[in-house]
Amino acid sequence: MDNCVFCKIINNKIPATKIYEDKDSIVILDVRPASRHGGHVLIIPKKHFELITDIPDNLLKKISIVVKKISGALLNFGEGLNIVQNNKRVAGQAVPHIHFHLIPRFENDGIKIEKWETRKYKPGETEKVASKIKSLLK
Repeated sequence: MDNCVFCKIINNKIPATKIYEDKDSIVILDVRPASRHGGHVLIIPKKHFELITDIPDNLLKKISIVVKKISGALLNFGEGLNIVQNNKRVAGQAVPHIHFHLIPRFENDGIKIEKWETRKYKPGETEKVASKIKSLLK
């Protein structure tokens, strides 16, 4: 994808600080880390896919292994870790190329990962919602 910033990074058209690379993925420091401590990385498949539903299962499995590998390092870098993967702009996806944010966490770091208010289902609502989701499974 010619206009994709991640594809440009993968093709060495834009510089990035690489942490790890294999034939299927690249791990880079996010240029705008969530924490003042740094260490916020992006795990990006080298092939362009926009959403998690677009990526082939075999490649997603390989990427998951990289997520696990890098998580081990970051859990030693910080005191905790958030793994975030957004799909579509409304959910916070700024770059339409699937990627995973791994954000090391520190006590009182001030980072706010999206929070939501919980609610209770109305009587009978769980069955309707579950039925709708089940009907959409492929």
